[in-house]
Amino acid sequence: MPVAADDAAGVPVQVLFSVPKKRFKRAVDRNLIKRRSREAYRLHKHQLLYSHLPDKEIILSLTYVGKEIADYSFIEKKMIKLFAQLSGEVLK
Repeated sequence: MPVAADDAAGVPVQVLFSVPKKRFKRAVDRNLIKRRSREAYRLHKHQLLYSHLPDKEIILSLTYVGKEIADYSFIEKKMIKLFAQLSGEVLK
């Protein structure tokens, strides 16, 4: 369920996962990719250094740009790499 703008004050990070309908016509495929992406985010979101974000708010929009449905291990590896890069930018 989306967080309203009034409720977002105490949440340091908001995330949107998007899979284009143009590439994946079937909703089952789009939902599978979003489910894998959300799980990778949930398991590794601590790498965003939540303890360093009390004064910052981040809104992430993650769009899947692949042409094929990737395995969970591939999505997880890319999510970890993304969090490492993002953590470096946030700490600057």
